[in-house]
Order: sequence, then structure tokens, then C-alpha cells
Amino acid sequence: MKRTATSYFKAVSFLLLFIPAFLSAQDIHFSQFYHAPLTLNPALTAADTMDYRLTANYRGQWYSALVPYLTFGAVYEQKFKIGTDGKQSFGLGLTFSYDAAGDAKLSLAQFSAHGSYIYKLDAENFVSGGLQIGLAQRSFDPQTLTFDNQFNGDIFDPGRPTNESFTKTNNFFADFGIGLNYHGQKIDRRSKFDAGVGLFHVNRPDQSYLPGDKAPLPMRWSLYLMPDIQLTDIWDLTLAGTAQLQSTYFEALAGAGVRFHLNRQRSQELAVQLGAGYRFNSFGDAVIPTIVIYYQGWTFGISYDVNISGFQAATNRNGGPEVAVRYAINRVDPVPYKLCRLF
Repeated sequence: MKRTATSYFKAVSFLLLFIPAFLSAQDIHFSQFYHAPLTLNPALTAADTMDYRLTANYRGQWYSALVPYLTFGAVYEQKFKIGTDGKQSFGLGLTFSYDAAGDAKLSLAQFSAHGSYIYKLDAENFVSGGLQIGLAQRSFDPQTLTFDNQFNGDIFDPGRPTNESFTKTNNFFADFGIGLNYHGQKIDRRSKFDAGVGLFHVNRPDQSYLPGDKAPLPMRWSLYLMPDIQLTDIWDLTLAGTAQLQSTYFEALAGAGVRFHLNRQRSQELAVQLGAGYRFNSFGDAVIPTIVIYYQGWTFGISYDVNISGFQAATNRNGGPEVAVRYAINRVDPVPYKLCRLF
């Protein structure tokens, strides 16, 4: 009887340990996915009109549940022109991301380099292909876990030995991704459009902590559409949708908003955007109100996930806040001039 209880307890302990990985589809993701484009597709690296861009994303989730977790990401992007015809460019991106969850502090830290080749079909249409090369560490801390051996028959005694042996608590692996993207940009309007597909974990890196065991990480397909439509001189309609597929896991997120331009004067731009999104996946649904402020080259996005799924019994409808901060620079080429000789 004791052996059965012990086996059951161990099974439940390991299930709880790895629940956060399953809940996040084993991948870092954001509700404001349009402010974290390199999580969608490496072909989106510097694929916009910007020349330099810095982005930081923070997400907290399920603070009222037993296993709250947080996600952080930082990105640097830069575009380089290739050749003299003005049709080709190369995008470089460097990213760092970190995710942690649960009592066991199950975490994923990853550094990646992204490269994209961008080809200008004409003045308004661009195609790009991208590659991601990353190094990652997934780990957990067994010292924060509790086991049945620490129960002395009357009370729980944290000083008692667990009699558990973990030979491996860190897993280092290489990670690769590829993708294709189409970008359309109107010359005389703010309207633009992105659509593409990304494929991550193409090498299916091993995630196992057990010697002699293999647990390849499933590949993740990422599909998305992100159109912005200029309605009037001061009003824009923003739309965005994505679907993520990884093994048997599926998640879809769609959002819409309106952007009001308070000042359109160059170097003094100011706009405010209000919107909402809806996410559904294998674990439930959420509504995501969002506000975004654009000031000169800065973008500030704030959203909050409101859980409306069956999991609300544990979360009390609380999801979690998310913040995105971006700074973009567009290089202005100097006006050519001709030097006149003095006579």
C-alpha cells in the first residue's frame, strides 16, 4: 500500500513539475505577438521599413494560480543594404528570451541569431526568407520540490532527506528555425500587410532529463496575417491573427483595433490605439484588451489577459499583464550635392 502511494505521489509530482511546459506549448509566446515578430517567423527580421529596432517584452500569467509564470524577451534588429540596385537587403536580429514557472522553477533561457534576406519586387511589395540559429538551456530546481519521504507520519518535515536522485537538472541544446514572409507597403499611405509561415525546432532537439531516454521537441508551425488599413488621414484599422501548431497542441489568436493619429508632423508623431484580442487553445479562452501609444520612434503596448475558460475556478478570471516597448530608427540618407569649383 505504501509503495502504491509512493508511486502515485511521484507520478503526480513529475506531472506538476512539467505542467508549465505543456501549458505554454513548450514555446515562449506573447498575446501581443505583433510586437514580438521574431517569435512568429525569422523571415520577419528587419522586414519592415525600419533600419534599427530594439524591442522588450514582458508577460506575467496566472498569479492567482498555484504555478504562476513569467516570460521576458529582448530583441535587436538591423537592416543592411546589399548591392546598388536598392532591391536587396539583409536583416540581422539578436534575441534573448527567458521563461520560468512553477514551484520547481522550470525555466527556459535562449539566445538566438536571426538572419533574413529581403528582396524588393517593386516599390510596394517585398518577399523575405529567414533563418534562426539558437542555443538554449532548460532547467529545474529539485531543491524546491517536496516528496512523501519528508512526511514523518505526523507532520511534514522539510529537514528529512527526500531519497530522490536527479542526475540531470539542466539540458543544453541547439535550436533552428526557418520561414518565409510577404510584406506589402503602400507608398503614399500608412496601409501595410504581412503574411507568412515560420517553422521552428526543425532539428527537434532532445528535451529529456533522463539518461538513455529521448524526448524530441516537436516542430512548431506558425501562421499569421497582420494587415494595417488607413481609413482616413487620422484613423487606421489594425488587424492581426496567428495560429500556432505543435504536435497535438493548437492555439489561435486574433485581434482588431483602431488607431487615432493626434500628430502626424515628422519627428513629432503621436498616435493612440485601442483594441482587443481573443485567444483559444486546448486549455481555454481569454479576452485581451489592449492599448498602444506611438510617440516618435517609440511604441508602448499594454494588455491584460482576462481568462474566460473553465480554468477560472483557479484563476478567478485573472490572466496576466503584458508589456511591450519598442524603439525604431529610420536612417535618412544625406541629400547629394555637387561641389562647384571657385574661379
